Amino acid sequence: MAGMSVDSGGLWDAIVDIMLAANHLREGRSRYGDKPALFAGSREIAHLEQDGAIDLRITRAGWARARQDFAADPAVLRDPGRRDWIELRPTHASDLDRLAPLLAITAAANA
Repeated sequence: MAGMSVDSGGLWDAIVDIMLAANHLREGRSRYGDKPALFAGSREIAHLEQDGAIDLRITRAGWARARQDFAADPAVLRDPGRRDWIELRPTHASDLDRLAPLLAITAAANA
């Protein structure tokens, strides 16, 4: 994964692999449009946007746990108006090694 450059399909597949290993999730189609998504039970917790961004439903409690380590990360964008969601915009697949704990927190927050 470290040598892979970012493209939306490869990045999404890598994120899915990390999150599926972290929890009992399933893949499906998003409720928010024709795009791939991950679900914890019936709750959509991640989806791939057309521009390559990854939306994660981290929940307020999950963000409170992750904020100290990830609020300043350039690949993590948080809009306070979207209280349960953050956006990931990694620039290289090696960013996923750094973001893996955030993905695990997201999966746990939605279990």
